[in-house]
Amino acid sequence: MTESARAGRGRIVTAHVLVVITTILAVLSLLAGYLRFQAFDKQTFKETAAQLIAQPSIRDQVAATMVDELYSNVDVQAALSQRLPPALQPLAAPIAGALPQLTTQAAERILARPRAQTLFVDAALASQESLLRVLDNRGKYIKTSGGVIVLNLRPLVVQLGDQVAIIRNVASALPPQKTQITIMKADQLKTAQTAAKWLRASGVFLWLITLACAIAAVWLARGRRRSMLREVAIGVLISGLLVLVVRKLAGHYITTNLVKTESVRPAASDAWRILTQLLADGAWTLIAVALITLLGVWVAGDTKTGTRVRNWVAGPLANPWVAFGGVAAFVVLIVWWGPTPQTHRWYVVLLGAVLLAAGMEALRRQIASESGVVRD
Repeated sequence: MTESARAGRGRIVTAHVLVVITTILAVLSLLAGYLRFQAFDKQTFKETAAQLIAQPSIRDQVAATMVDELYSNVDVQAALSQRLPPALQPLAAPIAGALPQLTTQAAERILARPRAQTLFVDAALASQESLLRVLDNRGKYIKTSGGVIVLNLRPLVVQLGDQVAIIRNVASALPPQKTQITIMKADQLKTAQTAAKWLRASGVFLWLITLACAIAAVWLARGRRRSMLREVAIGVLISGLLVLVVRKLAGHYITTNLVKTESVRPAASDAWRILTQLLADGAWTLIAVALITLLGVWVAGDTKTGTRVRNWVAGPLANPWVAFGGVAAFVVLIVWWGPTPQTHRWYVVLLGAVLLAAGMEALRRQIASESGVVRD
């Protein structure tokens, strides 16, 4: 084997290795990007919280938590005894036993109202802000509760107590720490700060490394670049499908095996679906990119149908205004449609437009070399 042949074989092997790396990094990029936006982006977090509390099954569980907090911190029977006439005070115990069901219904009605849902979203945003301040090590004094980051349900529980109208001065009767859900404990801080730093960095740069590996694989496969581009697209397609499959299997495992209470499983399933929707959107975006790339490879390929398509579009593509105007119109259509959140991020749209324009130019040059129809 000659030295040039060995060098050529080495480039092809390296290109195949880069395709495998690209496939793995595509999965990791999806996860890193998802965690970056879901955990650290305020608008994404706000939209997710709103979707969660708008789901009836999740509202039911939040309502049950509110009722538990109210009745575990307020002596309802004693409050009833104080308000009933002396002759009826023996009825305080049975009435108090019957009230939780009615209170749960009241809590569900409260949480169905836009104002209460806004309170829940505000509480979620406050907990996120506290968490981000801790993770970023911002400020000397961080508002936590007993060294933890919490989700404060106190305003909703107070509103529920007022709705029941049996307990007076609910706000003063409720200990503040008892109406909070722990998000993160103090002993988890160092690990969380390290993880946050890596997640933010990988969410920003990992997809660029993935793209660089894909481009390098195609560039190294001189003489076989079209087939290598097909391999990259198939790898990316597998990455997207793999994420969707793992998401579904993980959700099934969590709701079936980790959630022990049957009545809670619908809420857990809905929460998992909502919380991982951004990850699924990213996977579908990857799949769409892979399919568009495979379509371009097929049109540029040596098959009879590909050749027929090139002959059919040779005339229109001879005019660069038509060719690149079509690319621009396609990009505008995708942005207007916005099937996934990724299509609303300017750098994703810009990169997609550049790659589509480069692919269109490559197709025009190929048609020019075959038929001489396309001109600059």
